[in-house]
Amino acid sequence: MEIIILIIIGVLFVIPSFMAMRKQRQRQNDMQTLQNSLQPGDAIVTAGGVHGVVRSTSEKSVDLEIAPGVVVTFDKMAVIRTEQEANDLERPAAAGDTRGDVQNDLPDEKYPPFNDGGKN
Repeated sequence: MEIIILIIIGVLFVIPSFMAMRKQRQRQNDMQTLQNSLQPGDAIVTAGGVHGVVRSTSEKSVDLEIAPGVVVTFDKMAVIRTEQEANDLERPAAAGDTRGDVQNDLPDEKYPPFNDGGKN
């Protein structure tokens, strides 16, 4: 009876770790496919958050134009997603969402800011 409980507990630990390994392997394969399929003109995002357009590629590096006339070289491993994937991750704010609204960030007029009259 105790052996059955130990086996069940073991299975409960093995299955989630196996599923996590599969997901990680799939993400790694997808990223490697993206990095190997880069073409000039592709809009991409690097791991550091730099957005740019691919101008040329080599076996291990990619030249990105990050501003008109500004080309920088990155290792291909730094490319994590395309600009399209980055845009898909951003969701528009809901109609009633007021975050980011400047009017709502202003202090309440009923409570003036703390002022000690220059005394510390």
